[in-house]
Amino acid sequence: MYLIFFRPKLNVQVKRIAAVFGFLAFMFVHWTIPYAMDKWESRPIFIEHVTGSVYTMNFQEEYELVKQELNLEKNSLRLEDFKVDYTEDGRITDLSWQLLGKNGNSYNLYQIRYDIDKNRYQVMNSQLETWLQYNQLIDAEHFFENLNVLDIKDITHAKGDFSSYVIQSTGERINYAVENRTHVVSHVVSNGEIQLLDDEQLPVEGYYISTFAMKKTGEERDDQGNITQESFEGTELSDYLFDVNFGEE
Repeated sequence: MYLIFFRPKLNVQVKRIAAVFGFLAFMFVHWTIPYAMDKWESRPIFIEHVTGSVYTMNFQEEYELVKQELNLEKNSLRLEDFKVDYTEDGRITDLSWQLLGKNGNSYNLYQIRYDIDKNRYQVMNSQLETWLQYNQLIDAEHFFENLNVLDIKDITHAKGDFSSYVIQSTGERINYAVENRTHVVSHVVSNGEIQLLDDEQLPVEGYYISTFAMKKTGEERDDQGNITQESFEGTELSDYLFDVNFGEE
């Protein structure tokens, strides 16, 4: 604006240098520094750690480890989209979940994934203005307490011999009814004990953890007979509900 509209007659060069310097300082303060800070805060964080077998893993301790490394011990965190994939011998092939923390009028999202090849957690952090389902999400510590109640080895062997197995949860509180949960064995987890949920008790409301096996449904091979593509579907589903509210109550 100075160069376009102002034509000083005295100290022209000094004033032009001052105008350019002021413009560069403005850009540095208002754009460069915030951009650099945002990139620094959202950089990947790596947590070196060996997980071992899913059958011996203490998921609550895994959560506490991540929370401590992120300096979030004093924060109240919600959980979303937990998932672990593993084979029949207990080897984990994928493990991920998300943590949400409220920070004033905004939210901190931590996307956590375990890097199997490098034996470490990778955490991506971002700040969001809104998160509509936040109030429907379970407290993260409470989720892992209930997950630890499950005997994953017994659950897996009861499903039979399959290519792989999955344990997952959205972390959201849901209405759980028989009409949308067909061919599923349902359980209630309460005070560290697990009981079958009868269809007559449905519908109920609560948080849930789903477990199922992946059954191979097809494959494609190349001219040399090598498998190029495989397809799978979930089978032998069983759900575990907790903090359940029964309809008649």
